[in-house]
Parts: sequence; structure tokens; C-alpha cells
Amino acid sequence: MAKRITRREMLRLTGLLAAGSFLAACGTPEPTAQPTAEPEPEEETPEETTPEETTEVVVPPAGDSEGHVVVMHFLHEFTEDHVNAFQDENPGITVEVIEADLTRFFAMYAAGTPPDLLRVQAPSIPQYLAREMLHDLTPFFEASELMPLDDLAPANDYYKAGSPLSVGQGPIYGMVKDFSPDCTIFVYKPLFEQAGIPVPSDTEPLTYQEVVDLSSQLTTFEGDRLVTLGYAFETGWVDRFMMNKLAETGESLFSDDFTELIIRDNDAAYAVGKYYFDMAAERLCQSVINPSPAGWFGTDFTQGILAMAQYGFWYGAMAESEVTAGEVIMIPGPTWAGVRRDPTVTATGMIMAKATQVAEAAWKVFEYYNGGAPAVERAGSGWGVPAQISMYELIPNETEYEQQKLRVLLAELELETSPLQFNPYLGEETVATAWNSNMDRALTGELSFDEALANVESEVNQAIQDGLDRLG
Repeated sequence: MAKRITRREMLRLTGLLAAGSFLAACGTPEPTAQPTAEPEPEEETPEETTPEETTEVVVPPAGDSEGHVVVMHFLHEFTEDHVNAFQDENPGITVEVIEADLTRFFAMYAAGTPPDLLRVQAPSIPQYLAREMLHDLTPFFEASELMPLDDLAPANDYYKAGSPLSVGQGPIYGMVKDFSPDCTIFVYKPLFEQAGIPVPSDTEPLTYQEVVDLSSQLTTFEGDRLVTLGYAFETGWVDRFMMNKLAETGESLFSDDFTELIIRDNDAAYAVGKYYFDMAAERLCQSVINPSPAGWFGTDFTQGILAMAQYGFWYGAMAESEVTAGEVIMIPGPTWAGVRRDPTVTATGMIMAKATQVAEAAWKVFEYYNGGAPAVERAGSGWGVPAQISMYELIPNETEYEQQKLRVLLAELELETSPLQFNPYLGEETVATAWNSNMDRALTGELSFDEALANVESEVNQAIQDGLDRLG
């Protein structure tokens, strides 16, 4: 089991927060392009700072393992400098990093030569398990001094499973590189003040109905032109947010065996779906009929025209711009039915291919990237929560803004939200793609909501059947 964050540990961390004794940032990887349907943090290099203490950076020592390890990852995250540093310490191992591309991955897998290590997100784990594509890393973790199991943050539970339908406990197949509770909201205070609305509390969560009500007061137009928008969320994750809302009451988008998407005949799921459609139809969030002025709502926020951006802690590293600096706070994730949950819905991390021929060498690379120098760099950058609890103290905590975000983050982590159970018969984008394409047609008047919903169910259930057929 991953080490749980006890109240005592939270109080200790909070005490450190109040004392301002956390280490300063250690730097970040190179900048990335603007996020697309499933954005990852755009990483920038902060001004150089001098840590108050020196943190030992551990690179796994060279051993008997030898071989050529192929890593499929983002090149701006697993950099040439990382490769060179690792190879200098492990002369018997060479590392080749190729750009992450799922189409290429499956082609390599079909050819019997998959990359040894792969950058993944949590929704893919059940599918890969069902297809027997993952290497059981439990023995490696049990022997690791760099990444002991009891130091892994609860978000790593996404990489544990007794079966494709029982994620959260059991053998461990990978780990997050970093993570965020993804339901938090960043607030740009001046838009609230201009509207004469109190700024939301950073200790008491809003309800999702209150989010809609606030957006209706904060969204303004000049004629048909959007001037300010009250609320925006990542539409590429709409199914994940829907699943989290339903989890508050033990409901699901799927049948118990995950062989069917059921929304129309499930009152709870129907209500959640209608919530998102109605909000878009009323132009209270970004949509095909109310597009983002800047092309991405993260930029709308930094330009000062979006009041509430629902993103995880990672977004805080870029939420302050020349326009918004000093006017941003992070608030807790809202509730749907009064039950607080704030999971990571991405849990981006790394797995090892079951078919690898160089498991020992691949583990050394895995351990270096996820527990060595690159992990320390990420922990100090502010672009996510470290995968290991022992690195929490590296999260930036110098400014009032950083301290405010950290207070909220610690409270969200204390919820210890259980992982979402993703469908093992679907690709990670299947539901969101079907939802968004059909709801766009409904928003533009081509279909009714119920007709669009019927299409979503039909398309997704056909994809589930295809997945089942592929598994035999």
C-alpha cells in the first residue's frame, strides 16, 4: 500500500509552510507548446534561486545491468541532459528517448518491439493491463532504496491493480512522475470585485451549482462578443469529471462490468451530463458556441478575462502573468453531492513494457527519472506535486501566493481521494471525443440533447465491443 498522508504529517507540513522553511525551486524542464485537448503543464524556467538547504541528488549507481533502453516520452521532459547524466553514471546502459506518440507505440507493440519505458496517463492503465502489456514492477520497488513503496504518494495507486477492474491495490506497474488534485479552481479576484461578488473562500468548497451561478454573474458580452467568462474547464477530461461527480454517491457512467456506457437510463449520470450541456448552452463556459477568445482558457485566465479556471496545482506555476500577478488564488475542488473528492484525473507517469528484454537496465532508467535528479528538479519547480511524500518539502513556498496554493493543496491531499476506475476496454480519449463531438452538434441545433446522448452511448458502446473483441 502507498503511504497515506496522516493528519499529523499534514500538520507537520502545514507548520513548515507557516514557518516558510520549504526549499526553493530547483528549476524546471524546457518550455512546451500550448496545451491541446489534454494539456500538460507548460514548463518555464524560473529565475535562479539558492535553496536554503542542499538536497542530495541520488543517481542509481552503476551495476551489472547492461543494455539499450528505449524510452517513449516527451523530449522536453526527458531531456538530453538527463540521458547524458544517467549514461555517465551507468556506462553499461545506453538510453534512447523517442517522442511520445500512441500511434507509433501501438505500431511498435504490434511489431513485437515496444519501447521499454512509456510515458502514460492513468486512464490507459486498465486497458494496458487487460492486454497484458505491463511489466509487474513490485519486486523492483520492494528492493528500491530510492523509491520505497511506503514513500509513494497516494496518486501512485492508479498504477496498482489486482485486475483491470480493480485499480488501487495490488501489484504496482508504474508510478506518476508528478501529479495534481485536478478539481481545484484558480480564481482571478478583480473580475469578482468588478461584479460586486465576494471572492470565494479558499477553505470551504463551492458546490458545482454555485460555480454555474457565479459564472452567470461573471460572464459578460458586448453584443454577441464575449468580454469576460466566468468559468472554464478542460473539455478533454469531461468524462473524468463526470465520473468523479458520480463517485460522490457511488454511481458510475458504466455498467458494473464496464461493458456498457449507461447515461440515459441512469438518472444520476443523466443529471451530470445535462449539467455540462446546459452550462455550455447558456454560454457560461467555453464551447463551440462560446469559444475561448485566446484559443485556450489557460491563456484567457492569464489575460485577465476568465474568472475561474478549473485546473490542478500544476497550473499555479503559470497562472500569474503580468496581468494577473498578485490577484490569483487557488480554491478547493467543488462538490456535486456534498462529498469532497479531488483526485488527479491524469496521473501522468511511466510504465515498463512487459515485452522488454532489458528489464534490469530499464528499471535503472525508470528509477533515475522517477526518483533521482529529474524528480528532484520537478519537485522544486512547482509544476506538480512530487510522486514521493519525502519530496513534498521541496514544493516552492517563498511567496504569499505559493504559500496560499500550498495550504489549499495540503487540505486537498488530506482527502485521500480514491482513484477513478477507468474502463479497460476503451482508449483514454474515446468517451470525451464522442461526448464533445455530439454535444457540439446539439449546441449548434443539429441534434437535441437526448439525440446527442444516444449517439454518445452508441459510439462508445461500439468501441467497448471492439475492445472486448480485441481481447478475445
